[in-house]
Amino acid sequence: MTHRPRIVHPATFILPLLAFLAGCGSTGQSGDSLGRWEGPAAPAKVTTVAWTWVEQPARVLHTANYNIYTTIEEPDVLEYLAQIMQGAMAMYQQIAPDVKPGQRPMDCYIFHWRSEWEQYTMRFAGQDASVFLQIRNGGYTQHDRYVAYYYGRLSTYSVAAHEGWHQFAGRNFKGRLPPFLEEGIACMFETIQWDDKLPRWNLSVNRERVQQLRKAIEKKSLMPLEKICAMHAGDVVGEGADKIDAFYAEAWAFARFLYESDGGRFRPALRKWIAETADGTVYDPTGSHRRALAPWHPAAVRPMIEHYLGMNMRDVSTLYDAWLKKLAYEEFNLHWRGAL
Repeated sequence: MTHRPRIVHPATFILPLLAFLAGCGSTGQSGDSLGRWEGPAAPAKVTTVAWTWVEQPARVLHTANYNIYTTIEEPDVLEYLAQIMQGAMAMYQQIAPDVKPGQRPMDCYIFHWRSEWEQYTMRFAGQDASVFLQIRNGGYTQHDRYVAYYYGRLSTYSVAAHEGWHQFAGRNFKGRLPPFLEEGIACMFETIQWDDKLPRWNLSVNRERVQQLRKAIEKKSLMPLEKICAMHAGDVVGEGADKIDAFYAEAWAFARFLYESDGGRFRPALRKWIAETADGTVYDPTGSHRRALAPWHPAAVRPMIEHYLGMNMRDVSTLYDAWLKKLAYEEFNLHWRGAL
């Protein structure tokens, strides 16, 4: 039995730059074939109050669902971050429609400098700090609070939306999803486009993860589903970039497999899996995943998959492997023809 904290360790973010510059109107026919771009109909209301970090002036952005503590000073970056977090809440609920978010706002800490992030982590992350500090770029979520730092506007926006899903789960789930699946779902929120300063998401689009997936296939470094689904991001955080990228790309591909493969065949199963995790009744022979703070049990993941998908692991792996390769090559070609 192992226990590791939730971690995100994104690599270089090529994807958000392309998505941000493309604009919402560029999706065209290919966008329709891969889902719709969705987001809030109106800007979120944001209020700003003063805050102090280590005797330095900072601020807190308050929205309906978030308190964003930050040392970032650029007004436009702050404006986008607030809109992303509040807009992402609706997208999290699209994946988890049976989960009602709590009324109390959630806390996010987004520092301007990595040194500030490290200082906060060493002070407040407890025994998990040594693992978190291995993260090269990105952030982490501990319970229902996420902590990140600025390393470019677009990468920071993607990390915020990714970590927001972990935070949503940490706050609202009595149980816990297998880490591999939770990470995969989080990756579905990384691509953000803009329409008149309003964020838009298409849960079927993530250029960077497609690239990483194809690279892993060509290097023959993909891991079998049965092995990788029982892993945690903490298992690769100290590895090289290729292994980290492959882990997140495969996690993302499996989440999309559940969400949309074969015309959405497994989406009801995914919805049930998430709903039962949230209310603490998830199917788990070990019982570990029914309590959010209990150590997770890798051996529970295969029975979960077989139970919720209604087939044995070998058959799931066969379907997933075929879908993964089709996803990697067809969407790679689609993206880099300029269609998305």
